[in-house]
Amino acid sequence: MRITRSYKSAVFYPVIFTVIFVIITIIIYASLSRWEDRLVRESQQVCVTFLDILYNTGIEEIEELGDRGVLEKADLSSFERRMLDERLKRISHEQMKVKDGLEAGYYLIAQDEFFGYAFPTSSPPIPVYGPPPRSYNIIRDQALRSAKGDSLIIDLHSFNAATFPLATRPIYYNKRVVGSVWARIHIQDDLPVIRLKKVVYVIAIFAIAGFFIVTIISTVWASAIRGIRNELQRVGSDPSVRLKKRWGIFTYISMSVNKMLDTINMENRQKQILKKKLIQKEKMASLGRVIAGVAHEVKTPLAIIKTRIQMWQKEVENHPEVEELISSESMHMVIDETNRLSSLVNRLLIFSRPIEKNIKEADINSLIEDVLRFLDYENEGSKVSVKKRLNAQIPLINIDENSIEQVLINILKNSYESMPGGGVIRVISDIDPDGKKVAIEISDSGTGIPEESLDDIFVPFFTLKESGVGLGLAISDQIIKAHKGEIILINNDPQGVKCIIKLPLTQP
Repeated sequence: MRITRSYKSAVFYPVIFTVIFVIITIIIYASLSRWEDRLVRESQQVCVTFLDILYNTGIEEIEELGDRGVLEKADLSSFERRMLDERLKRISHEQMKVKDGLEAGYYLIAQDEFFGYAFPTSSPPIPVYGPPPRSYNIIRDQALRSAKGDSLIIDLHSFNAATFPLATRPIYYNKRVVGSVWARIHIQDDLPVIRLKKVVYVIAIFAIAGFFIVTIISTVWASAIRGIRNELQRVGSDPSVRLKKRWGIFTYISMSVNKMLDTINMENRQKQILKKKLIQKEKMASLGRVIAGVAHEVKTPLAIIKTRIQMWQKEVENHPEVEELISSESMHMVIDETNRLSSLVNRLLIFSRPIEKNIKEADINSLIEDVLRFLDYENEGSKVSVKKRLNAQIPLINIDENSIEQVLINILKNSYESMPGGGVIRVISDIDPDGKKVAIEISDSGTGIPEESLDDIFVPFFTLKESGVGLGLAISDQIIKAHKGEIILINNDPQGVKCIIKLPLTQP
């Protein structure tokens, strides 16, 4: 029983409110309509009054112009046209300036044109020979009807934002209709009633439909809230889930929650990156300790082997008969391989101890030039061309020249090797936008690096070359880090690799 009563109350009061609101709206609308009708009648009467004044004051001028033969002449000269317009305009301009919004003139049938147009209270620009284009045909059609029907016509016209009553009546010469005189007044600014009627009409419609709209909005909001709740529950199990785009206030809620989730994910990624760097650092430290021990054990035997082989070489030279068993070429091969192993051990030692830096002021551009000359000589006959753009304003910087030279050679050699069929290497030096570092950019048009390998490119013993050891870039990375700089390797667009080396202008 209580539920039924509540239901009846919930229906009764909205219905009563709607009926009362509709009745009030009808009363207001009827009052506004009467107000509008009265204003239109008054404006039409104003048009007729000034039309009669314009007609009566222009009778003598019309007769004189008719006697000159210009009223019924189809083809007027420019002088006749200007004279006709100016004489009629003096009359219309003088009579229309007494009231704002009045606009008037004459229409002649023979020329099918407007003359004597005047709108003295209008703001510029004012049309020269007739009414504005949008109302031109409206006034012309009514003027023709008035002339052909030999009658006074008063009509209300409206288009877009303009509303105006228009009055027209024929003009005569020798008892023949030669045209029409017309007058109108713009009343759109004086008709807020029209806007009010539209507002009342719209309000009535919205009032009736409001209850349904509120119900629909409440349902949509409830659905949106349930959707957000379900999506947030999914986020707990899948952090990549994001809230869907929604309308209204829910757009702000969804965007805020998504932004918060993105921030959390970014922080987690940064933690993972830091963790990866820490693990890498620990691996490098462990690798350095292992290499130090192995290198120490290997280096001495290698020196002994090399020395012994060199002694044997001298023996072979003194006893040619032994050369049938051990050739001189074999001896050289053993020495070359021993030298290669010694070089490898020396390179490995970089990971076991800090780089011995001989820090001093150096011109980075001169160092780049030296390396490019050396590699150009070494790769003589290659189809690779080198283009450079070095900033001469770069100051001297504190570096270990030998170490940085080794880095540049490693990077540039990789570029040469990636373009066996020829290509272009670009070398650019400049001051970094932050003003604290020197930036060296080396790019080539070679084969590039697979995207999945970019993260491992500085890992020791990782190589993409069939005969590579995988130490060149790893050692370069260590050298640049020892200089408190950074080295970045990315794929170039559209092909090749770009290496960016940044070194501080001043050593910390």
